[in-house]
Amino acid sequence: MHAARPFLVKRSWILLATMLFGMALAPFPQPPASASCAAPFFDAPQHLVVERGAPTILEGRAFVDGCHDNESCSAVPGCSHCESTDPAPKPMEDVKLRLRQGNRTWTLDNADAGGPAGRVTWRFEVPGTVRPGRATLFDDTGESLRVRVR
Repeated sequence: MHAARPFLVKRSWILLATMLFGMALAPFPQPPASASCAAPFFDAPQHLVVERGAPTILEGRAFVDGCHDNESCSAVPGCSHCESTDPAPKPMEDVKLRLRQGNRTWTLDNADAGGPAGRVTWRFEVPGTVRPGRATLFDDTGESLRVRVR
């Protein structure tokens, strides 16, 4: 019979295992966080149907120039304070709502946004010259919404 040999681990294996364990516990460097303001959007159902000649209301939000996405905050027990380095957001003015169908485009309404949330409300009637079927509503910012015209 052979005598049991003691299990010997080479020094290089111990060093490798220690290094891998240390890497697993070390935090990964994170890129600086960046905030982003919401882009303007229509507050409407996904499958909107509009009727020619019928009064229609469409609302949107976040129609502002600028935003407060750069802030420095200090927090001490019982008190916290944040300051923005950006100018206050300004509601957009004269935002045009248009309808496109094929190669034709109609301007439906102009409206000013209001309040810090940049809410805008367009009131319009789809012209009788628009054919029933698919069309696209869009505004000055590039926001668009597919609609069905009846």
